[in-house]
Amino acid sequence: MSAHKLRAIYKQLNDKIDEATEAALFEIKELKTDLNELQRHFSGRKKVTDIQPDDVLRSAYEIAHRMRDIQKRKEILAEMEDVAAETEALGYLESRGAKLLTRPAGWHFQTAKERFLLHESDPVAAAAELRKLLAAGKRLKRPAKRKKK
Repeated sequence: MSAHKLRAIYKQLNDKIDEATEAALFEIKELKTDLNELQRHFSGRKKVTDIQPDDVLRSAYEIAHRMRDIQKRKEILAEMEDVAAETEALGYLESRGAKLLTRPAGWHFQTAKERFLLHESDPVAAAAELRKLLAAGKRLKRPAKRKKK
């Protein structure tokens, strides 16, 4: 999946989370108003109220529904970000010549002089370690071109 499509999906999920949050906040404010009016009514400061018991239940249900919706979308977003990071890390490791070996188990990177065990199973952590190694100068040396005599 292209990065453009992935960003569009992330944006849509974040927009839906924001919409659900706004709706939940609205319901919380409405419930708070209704509860304040009920408190005034039951304490005797307000003689008549037009609040129906079902209004309180409906508001509470809507808040719970929005909370479940927000949590589910956040879980999906986190899973998608994990998969995208892992896919990017695998591509990076393979493009730099790292290999997943079974003995010793893990991601290995080899230079002309030494071999590095990057990480046992996590490609994201292995890619981070490889980036540190490459930034520190552990690049594969290209053989020098021979001069023709």
